[in-house]
Amino acid sequence: MSAIQPPQQDHNPVQTSITMVSKDVATDAGEPVRYLSTPNPEVSSMILTLPAGGKTDWMTHPVPGYVYILEGELTVEFVDGTHVTFKAGQGFLQARAKWHRGVNSGQGQMRFLAVFFGEKDTPVIVNPPKGALVDAK
Repeated sequence: MSAIQPPQQDHNPVQTSITMVSKDVATDAGEPVRYLSTPNPEVSSMILTLPAGGKTDWMTHPVPGYVYILEGELTVEFVDGTHVTFKAGQGFLQARAKWHRGVNSGQGQMRFLAVFFGEKDTPVIVNPPKGALVDAK
């Protein structure tokens, strides 16, 4: 068996800059990182845009998810009234079992990229029945 040879190096490479965004061992709610074990993995991604003052519905996530703030400021509110705020350029692992919602707490539009590491045909977001939760104060 022959060894795989690496590609020949470029003698004029372009200078590359790498910036670590986050290295997480827990979600924004303090839940430890847990990887999903499934025979049908599926990675999905979405970009969410909220106008100033906008709020998402309450939600949980049955699968792990990572959020990167592209623009603006996002405050994640938990149903117990606690919250944490992230700004453009920051990333975090989303809470899974704790009810939460996103609030655009900045002055302008807020956008984030969410990437979920899930299972085929399984929703990545679960919302409660309408009226089931009281807004956090």
